[in-house]
Amino acid sequence: MKRGLVVLDPSETAPSVFAARLDAVRERLEGSGAQVALLYGDVSRSGDIHFLTNLALYWNEAVLAVPLQSGPVLITKLSKRVQPWMRRTSILTDIRSVPRLADGIGKLLDQQTGGRAGRIAIVDLSWWPNSLVAELQSAAPQAELTDLGSVVRDQRLLRSAEEMTFLRRGARLLQKAMSLTWERGGDARGRTSMAVRNIRRAGFQDATVTCGQLLDGSEYADAIGQYRHVWLRHSWPRGGQSADVACRVLRSALDAARPGITEVQLARLAASEVGGLYTPALSCIPHPDIETRGLYRLGKDAERPLREGEAVCVTLSLAGEAGVLAAAETAEITPSGAVPLAGREDA
Repeated sequence: MKRGLVVLDPSETAPSVFAARLDAVRERLEGSGAQVALLYGDVSRSGDIHFLTNLALYWNEAVLAVPLQSGPVLITKLSKRVQPWMRRTSILTDIRSVPRLADGIGKLLDQQTGGRAGRIAIVDLSWWPNSLVAELQSAAPQAELTDLGSVVRDQRLLRSAEEMTFLRRGARLLQKAMSLTWERGGDARGRTSMAVRNIRRAGFQDATVTCGQLLDGSEYADAIGQYRHVWLRHSWPRGGQSADVACRVLRSALDAARPGITEVQLARLAASEVGGLYTPALSCIPHPDIETRGLYRLGKDAERPLREGEAVCVTLSLAGEAGVLAAAETAEITPSGAVPLAGREDA
């Protein structure tokens, strides 16, 4: 459950920014023949909804509707008692609590031109739960579902100056929180709780930390956190041979991650540096996908050339006889390599 700080500050993100993001969805919607676009989100994957509205979906699931001619509507299974807080921390004014999302969507469609017999545009249809799609088709059997594609993710990939401000600030805060965690020591369980506490106190609204120790003495503290609407990951293991190898290979991957290179090429580089002692798996995850550890990316993303200025998480998973650990850093792609957003750390 998300329990951290949720901020709606016009000085950080002006209302016009949210309006422009919603208008970009409507622009794609106009060419679809539909009157409303629907976005699905749950507690594990709500970044697109947060990006458009600043709404933190701290539990359960919801659908954000973006009508062509009116403001956004949130249809959620969260109870009405949290609606005042949701309005204070988002740009939403129309929030509808329902027991079944499909019923709430059906009632919204009744208010649109074409009603339940019109065309419905679904953002990233392939990401929706099959059960919800089936319920929606049952609630509107005459409607035609059309896939609007990754219209929101496409916006997030073209990160703005405002997003880079959040990314750099969040990266510095995350690195500081993890450095403090390492300084205070303790076993893996104590380090995990301490890291989560430090990250949330730094102003993050979500944090997932995994700590542990390998048989060769290598220790790791792998942290993923949400700062405002951006996500970051930071992990520099230490203390043993596996940790030394992982950090060395991660640094090489960061140096090699330049415009034009692909994730596939970086993975081959990592494999050549490790030799036969370890099994590496390297990924270069665009920052909007850090929230889900890249699990929902299309396979072809690994063959996409990196672009100058984009923010990515370079992650190395290293498996050996002593166990498995991960080294990861969120960085900006530059002509001289991927530069960590918090500055380079010699772990």
